[in-house]
Amino acid sequence: MSIAHQIATRTAPSRPRRPGSPLHAVPARRRVYALVRIACLLSITALGAAFAVGMVAIGIMVVASNLGA
Repeated sequence: MSIAHQIATRTAPSRPRRPGSPLHAVPARRRVYALVRIACLLSITALGAAFAVGMVAIGIMVVASNLGA
C-alpha cells in the first residue's frame, strides 16, 4: 500500500455515532447566569436613563433661571 493511499484512506471512528446527533457535546445551559446578566443589563440601562433625565431636568432649570433674570 502506498503512502498516498494510506493518507487518503479514512480511519473508522472509534465508536459510531447516530446520523442525527451533533458532532460535539452541547454545554449545559446556565439559566440563572443568563437571568443575572439580563438583570444587570436592565439595571445599567435604568441608571443611564435616570442620569439622562436628571441632566435634562438640570438643563431646563438652568435655562429657566437664565430666562427669568
